[in-house]
Amino acid sequence: MGHVTCTEQVKATPEQVWAILSDVTRLPDWAYTEGRFPHPIEAKFGSEQQAGAGVIWVGVSTDGQTATQKITVWEPCQKLVYELQEVNNAPLEMAQINTFDLEAIDDCTKVTWSVDWSVKSGFSLNSLLIRFTGDGAFEEMMIGSLVNLKRLVEQESAGQASNGNHE
Repeated sequence: MGHVTCTEQVKATPEQVWAILSDVTRLPDWAYTEGRFPHPIEAKFGSEQQAGAGVIWVGVSTDGQTATQKITVWEPCQKLVYELQEVNNAPLEMAQINTFDLEAIDDCTKVTWSVDWSVKSGFSLNSLLIRFTGDGAFEEMMIGSLVNLKRLVEQESAGQASNGNHE
């Protein structure tokens, strides 16, 4: 099993980071689009429930893959964990758990994203490539996505602050 952890400091409160991170419909806004993995172009709730453990997220990527994720840990403004349930139209069957930890530090939020992953399908050239290059591909995607998340949250929090000053 592979394991990758990346961290980014965001100049915003944990609440401001959580507002975007916990809303699956915002995922395409901050997902890294330049990496080796297909990136989400659509994301939606797959259940009536939209908050808390048990929520289902469904994402469609650029190559037509549809991934279903289930929230397993939901601690507002602190921790979000989701686990890959199934992927349709994927070249490989994978197991994947994403964990986001938020920690307030001074006027920033430290966002730590960890991914634990493994290839579930049998032996193939694709599975070999992923087994040998997966950590690097995940790291590239995670760093790019965290930079995008930082930019988005900081832009929106700056907008909220300037709107608050004019009211």
